[in-house]
Amino acid sequence: MRILHPLFVHLHIAFLLMAFFAMYLWLFRGLLTSVFEDRLYRLARTATWLGVITIALSMVAGLRDAFFGTIVRLSGPLGGWITIKIVLSVVLLVVYTAFLRQSGKKRSYLQEDRRIMAWCLATQFVGIVLVGVITTIGTMLVYYQDVLPRLPAPFFS
Repeated sequence: MRILHPLFVHLHIAFLLMAFFAMYLWLFRGLLTSVFEDRLYRLARTATWLGVITIALSMVAGLRDAFFGTIVRLSGPLGGWITIKIVLSVVLLVVYTAFLRQSGKKRSYLQEDRRIMAWCLATQFVGIVLVGVITTIGTMLVYYQDVLPRLPAPFFS
């Protein structure tokens, strides 16, 4: 499991960053040139699908580490932070599932439906912010435990 958890974590971050950049590159290039390239939009959808799959795998690996890990445990003094990560990860999964659901309504020529386009852009933005927050908490838990305040795990202590 030492190899699987970092692999899944870094892989989904890469996929979701690629989806975010592809989506906003699609928007800015379209606004500048009036040509909205569907291949960038399809890349964003595909990268998001791959990101959602690896988020689920990362969550499984993370839960295993939370219960049986050697660095931080859910039942330990920083268990509250792990609970926060679990909740935010579920919210992240919901946000990207909402993106996939909405973008599935308009598989090509997204610019023709402004409401779905705004929803897709907003969910990609909120998703990447959540990725940043979750990644920061994870980094703090592994490398800077002394800086984090001790939060008790509300359900597992």
